[in-house]
Amino acid sequence: MRKIAVTAVILISAACLYAQENQRDISYHDMSRPFFFAAPSVEAVWYGRTPPSIGYGFALGSEGNVFIGTASIGLKGIYAVPLAEDDLTTLEVTIFFRIYMPWADTADGFFAQLTYGFALFSWDGRIQLLAESGMISLGVTAGWRFPLGSRFFIEPYIRAGYPYYGGAGLSTGIRF
Repeated sequence: MRKIAVTAVILISAACLYAQENQRDISYHDMSRPFFFAAPSVEAVWYGRTPPSIGYGFALGSEGNVFIGTASIGLKGIYAVPLAEDDLTTLEVTIFFRIYMPWADTADGFFAQLTYGFALFSWDGRIQLLAESGMISLGVTAGWRFPLGSRFFIEPYIRAGYPYYGGAGLSTGIRF
């Protein structure tokens, strides 16, 4: 599973780099109307007492101009498994609200993001009593979106919050 997810992100990143050459003459999307993006991601994330976990995620969102600048809203899910011999697995599902640089006319460059949702923890293949109905997941994320032409992008990011201490990851995506 880990090799497949990492390979998928690498292949999408490579496709984005090749697509950049073909997209140079295409103008950027009109940001006055929202459009959507899809982005798989891979990240290292630290949950409490456990060693770092590797998380595989996917985000779907919409972005456009709002009264405070360019913003995005969407849904993101992450499935995290530990890197060491530990039996804790985590499923996080969050909604996010992201603001790009206030002076930017596009959804590229620096962004700050707030997330809210739930996390389910599983030890030994069973959900523990305290987490059966889910645990609140709150966090902040900061990152940079690097455009690769008009449709593709790469986003390195870091995040902190609860129930995790922090994480760092890479997301690749496509606008449609």
